[in-house]
Amino acid sequence: MNRKTMLAFGCGLAMIAGAGSAVAQSESAAARSVFQSPTAVAVKYGDLDLGSRHGSVVMLNRLHEAALNACGADEFSFADVRRAVARSTCFEGSMTRAVADLDAPLVTQLYNDRTIAKG
Repeated sequence: MNRKTMLAFGCGLAMIAGAGSAVAQSESAAARSVFQSPTAVAVKYGDLDLGSRHGSVVMLNRLHEAALNACGADEFSFADVRRAVARSTCFEGSMTRAVADLDAPLVTQLYNDRTIAKG
């Protein structure tokens, strides 16, 4: 994985290519195919110092937005949709995997602190 870019994976909606392959399938199989296809969102961080608190907070915010996007919400989604996606298992799993894959101690610590504060 490129050191300056990481991917946040989600179980959100598949892109058009994934949906197109579902045409020849039964309706229920097509729905499963579309909704179970992972979506990858690139997150750039080459401009951040992940050893600093500020850089780590910015990175967590970027990961948060990428996980929302990968799981079916974006900046144009209604606030209720964004909140619902942020509480989903797709979002939680995406954030947990992305933070672990990043392997930046301060980002991990801040993420774990946020998780404890929410719970």
